[in-house]
Amino acid sequence: MILDAIIGLFASLFGFIAEGVAVAFVPLINLIVAGIEAVIGIFVSGFSLGRIERKRGERRSTASAVGSIMTLLIIVGLIGWFVVTPKVMNRKVTLVAEDGHSLPFAALIIHAGDGDQHRRTDNAGNIVIPRFGTKAVTVKDPRYVEKTWAKSEIETELVVGRTVVGAGLDSLADKLLKHAKE
Repeated sequence: MILDAIIGLFASLFGFIAEGVAVAFVPLINLIVAGIEAVIGIFVSGFSLGRIERKRGERRSTASAVGSIMTLLIIVGLIGWFVVTPKVMNRKVTLVAEDGHSLPFAALIIHAGDGDQHRRTDNAGNIVIPRFGTKAVTVKDPRYVEKTWAKSEIETELVVGRTVVGAGLDSLADKLLKHAKE
């Protein structure tokens, strides 16, 4: 009852666009109510909640049909924008040593059109960099040999050489963590 009043308020405020919103949200609200009913139905037998329905007029005008379609397209477009855009605008790069081990927490400089960004890889040697606007990527870490890749050389896996300090730290880590791996 209250939900019908809220939907009616939106319908009066936004006109035919509200019908498109109702097309999207009434099934969602009914799905939530069905989930609540299922959870409570586990403990109480015969428990049920009412469902809401869209109010349908005698005939639908073409404006309300167009409004419904446009609202659904806008909702799908927004969801697509927030889900697809980060995957298209960014690329994942993995830094590995010459022996194939990943480079955790390696310091990088990402040279872009708007300036340099100083970042570090995660614990698996992965980093997400902008796909567009990146001019070069430089590894600048005392554990690894400094190397710069131009935009055309950047691939999904970049190989870096180790310095004496980095090789010593990695061999020390292998000795200390050997028992934990076995």
